[in-house]
Amino acid sequence: MKTTSESMEIKRLNRIRTMQYILNAKTTSRQEIASALGFSMPTVLQNVADLMECGLVFESGEYASTGGRKAKALSICGGLRCTIGVEITARHVHMVLLDLNQTLLDRMSCRLPYQNTQEYYRKLGDLVQEFVKKNQLGTGNSYTLIGVGFSIPGILDQNQGILLQSHALGVFNMSLGQFSYNIPYDTCFDNDANNAAYAEITDKGRNTIYLSLNDTVGGAIYIDGHIYRGDHYKSGEFGHMVIVPNGKQCYCGKRGCVDAYCSSKVLKRNGECNLEQFFEDLDQGVLENRQIWESYLDHLALAVSNLRMAYDCDIILSGNIGEYIGRYIHIFEEKLRKYNNFDNDISYIRLGRYKRECSAIGAAKLMQNYYIEKIETFSVGSAASG
Repeated sequence: MKTTSESMEIKRLNRIRTMQYILNAKTTSRQEIASALGFSMPTVLQNVADLMECGLVFESGEYASTGGRKAKALSICGGLRCTIGVEITARHVHMVLLDLNQTLLDRMSCRLPYQNTQEYYRKLGDLVQEFVKKNQLGTGNSYTLIGVGFSIPGILDQNQGILLQSHALGVFNMSLGQFSYNIPYDTCFDNDANNAAYAEITDKGRNTIYLSLNDTVGGAIYIDGHIYRGDHYKSGEFGHMVIVPNGKQCYCGKRGCVDAYCSSKVLKRNGECNLEQFFEDLDQGVLENRQIWESYLDHLALAVSNLRMAYDCDIILSGNIGEYIGRYIHIFEEKLRKYNNFDNDISYIRLGRYKRECSAIGAAKLMQNYYIEKIETFSVGSAASG
């Protein structure tokens, strides 16, 4: 026989699953929720009633009649509750504002070179406060700020609240609380690749590998509805798989890493040009650019083939390169087939949707997840009002 506390926890988790299902489905019905989650109809009715009472869910319309009473369409209330996502890089800070319906309401980017100093963290806090004031959160309109999610480049121990290592920022074993010290809101943290995966992965029921192709190469492993972090929080370090023994020097100290061949720096020729210029010259038929691009795609195909062999699931290609690779996907597919004779159909390759602030968007979504998981069984109204 279940104790009262066990029953309350089950109800709380069922309510969270109901909320998350509606959030991912965008529009659904009570009947669909019951079928998809295996809940009884009384459980669904109570969960939906509680979520509607606290202003998280509303009836957004009706489904077409199938002969009986029309089913009500359910959706997440947009606009009212928002999260901010903050992406920290070595030279910039990017911020986005998302509502619970995951509509992008605003974005801002500014140059702020990272320094592990109190002055930097004070300026970071000022930027967030300016963003809050600009959007009049909690003052001039009905928007309420739930909290702020941070995207940090590096290896994080979230349980201990420590940034274990960040080559990009040049710091080791520092408290994550430094970033949020001057920010008077609820906060959460994850690394940049994991946050980008949160943003890009829309089908939560499919296992997916996320490969980030920026100035560095990283990634994330999404299995059974969760990011797999590894025993030491180092999963998804795809940039440091060796694909060319004794090859080019990587910034990590090894030779032949994916990062040395598939980062966007390869195409920028270490700062001699930018990506836009590289692809403009490529389209104009510049021989050097064509040779560089052919070599890039060869190495990327090898890396992607290895990931497919290891995980046998969908692979998302994103980051700065994702903005351009779509034009050349047929060339990439041909190269991929040379390394993988198990998959003639390569529909498992998908391209990222976001061209900018992807990690910031993921950080804002992560903050939403933390908020949803706070919903308590007998205090839904107070938990939701933040």
